Amino acid sequence: MSFLRRNSGVLSGLLLGAVLGGALLMVRFGGMPLWGSGRPGDLAIESADENGMQNGNPGLFVERGNAIVQATRRVAPAVVSINVVQAQQIQDPSLEMWQRMGLIPRREHLQHVQSMGSGVIVSKDGLVVTNSHVLESAVQIIVTLSDGSQYQARVVDVVDRFDLAILQIQGRDFPVASFADNDILSIGEWAIAIGSPYGYLLADTQPTVTVGVISALNRDIKRKKGERDYLGMIQTDAAINPGNSGGPLVNTAGEVIGINTFIFSDTGGSVGIGFAVPAARVQQVLEEIREFGHYREGSLGFDLQKLSPGMMQYLGIKDPVGFLVLAVVPGSPAWQSGLRPQ
Repeated sequence: MSFLRRNSGVLSGLLLGAVLGGALLMVRFGGMPLWGSGRPGDLAIESADENGMQNGNPGLFVERGNAIVQATRRVAPAVVSINVVQAQQIQDPSLEMWQRMGLIPRREHLQHVQSMGSGVIVSKDGLVVTNSHVLESAVQIIVTLSDGSQYQARVVDVVDRFDLAILQIQGRDFPVASFADNDILSIGEWAIAIGSPYGYLLADTQPTVTVGVISALNRDIKRKKGERDYLGMIQTDAAINPGNSGGPLVNTAGEVIGINTFIFSDTGGSVGIGFAVPAARVQQVLEEIREFGHYREGSLGFDLQKLSPGMMQYLGIKDPVGFLVLAVVPGSPAWQSGLRPQ
């Protein structure tokens, strides 16, 4: 008895440790709930609200509702899939050998093929922004919203200079994406690409989201002769794949900072070098269309030609500085200023 009295503190400590250890083991291996429903093995993880709260209270999974999730929720309803039926001239491969031998004349026929792109709704009355290259040779354009509803679209205007196109779908109170101020963009900030890559392989209409950063601003991309040059583009490493063209590039505030347009790739898939038309340029086009019904290309009204050695000799010019004025449009700013062709 004296032994128990002398060591009662030690025995109490050992007993308490055994009880706590057993409880922790039961929690670890599913024998006892940590909180929640009271069923053995349940962690009772309740659904989080849009602010990442667990039943109104901060919980273990609060971080699921981060800025990228919130931005996606704001913009995704306004992102659309664009299904284009194109008319392409096709040759019959079975007749190719005979055509090469000159035994039968070369013939081509039109065939309808489908292609897909993305877009974003920018007005409640159904104006949709996408890339002009998405609509090349289009004979039919179907716009599909994320809720599965489909609309026949008509082309309002195409601005090939910027690789932009504006579509109109009939309806009211469409979900709308808002534009950001490009003047406050920073290299290294988060960028979210939303669209429908490989949409023809997917069974649902929900857009795909990829995340990266703004890699560079004001990129000028010179293409091959005869191809469109891209100036002042936003570069991002957010994955942009076939079908993403025309979809929005978004910041963490849920605002559109650009329209995803093209990538550098040897394989056709994303390698982390993608480019988007800045939002300020898109807004400029939209303002022109709303005011004048189409985008007006700025022009001074004259054409120039570089001075060639032969032209310099013919004109008696020794200093090869300047250009030759080929033509001036009557009534244009250049004409009114007194400029005339040589």
